Amino acid sequence: MSKKVLRFTIPEATPYTLPMARLAEYLRKLAVVFGHEDEVHFLRMEEGSASAIAEIDSEIEPLVVDRTRKASVGEGPNEAVYSYESVKEMLEEDGYTGRVTRDGDVIAQFVPYISEEQEVIGPVWQEGTLDGLLVRIEGVDETIHVTLISDRRRYPGETNRELGMKLGPLFYHTVRIVGRGKWWRNKQGEWGLEKFVFQSVEPIEDVSLPETVARLRAIPQNDLQKLDDPIAEMLKIRHGEG
Repeated sequence: MSKKVLRFTIPEATPYTLPMARLAEYLRKLAVVFGHEDEVHFLRMEEGSASAIAEIDSEIEPLVVDRTRKASVGEGPNEAVYSYESVKEMLEEDGYTGRVTRDGDVIAQFVPYISEEQEVIGPVWQEGTLDGLLVRIEGVDETIHVTLISDRRRYPGETNRELGMKLGPLFYHTVRIVGRGKWWRNKQGEWGLEKFVFQSVEPIEDVSLPETVARLRAIPQNDLQKLDDPIAEMLKIRHGEG
């Protein structure tokens, strides 16, 4: 059975400056990112930049590569995504960057370290749209507050009471809201949303309720984990019984 090789490289380190215990932590996290842990084997460290060589069977190589690429953009199994983010955090703590390559081609990059702080921008108002799963609708005055979940992040929204009263049937549906967002950029170059004031909303995907529950349960620290029958509870809310 033919074998394939993956390389995890830390350009800023060498085998002589990277402690073995720290290397073991990196490899443990990477094993979860790659998956197929019984079929991925650590072979050696190469000279020069710290470069750990892993060998895998050619039959599972496409699966490992696909899983790793998806994890690098926040997709795929939660354990792979979280382990990928853990590697980034470890590299940031050590002041390093990293990459996974196959035959010279970059499969995933870990670039958590920002050498210079960026200029803070905002808050600024920007016209646009926002897509996400509608998971909260509440309000006691003329302003209705909502929350959308998109790419494992929560986004706050506001609208008027007239539109808010029409949102019930869209509860726990993926929607697109149109309006103006109040954004800012921090010193790390990351953009955040303070609030999104919208005037229109529409469903953009026909997703079954069981599939919605599965998506929500994949979000860490989700209250749905505490419900015996989350689908029944959502149906009550959707039909105004909650």
